Amino acid sequence: MEKSDSALPPWPQVGAGLWTRWWGYLVRWLVFGVVVGVFQPVDDGVNGLWQRLLVRVALGLAFGLVAATVFTLAENTLNAARVRWKTGLLVVLTWAIVKALFVTALALV
Repeated sequence: MEKSDSALPPWPQVGAGLWTRWWGYLVRWLVFGVVVGVFQPVDDGVNGLWQRLLVRVALGLAFGLVAATVFTLAENTLNAARVRWKTGLLVVLTWAIVKALFVTALALV
């Protein structure tokens, strides 16, 4: 039995070009942002366990959204051929840039 070419992808297509593979990248960065945000041993000055977790989850989701946007645009413009080492480098650079942006924004607030 042959595989049909008309099978729908597991998530909706956003389109070609700059937003190729957006949904997959978004899910990965959101999970990463929440997991790292919840388990970081930082005192954020919020009293109460649930309030602290809520703030950390919200910041993790915001981090994931921004990182997914930056990474998707970078990956689809700078690494259209999907070279593995370039993808790894873009992941590290995306994390560093977005982390620096968030730390700077939180320090200014």
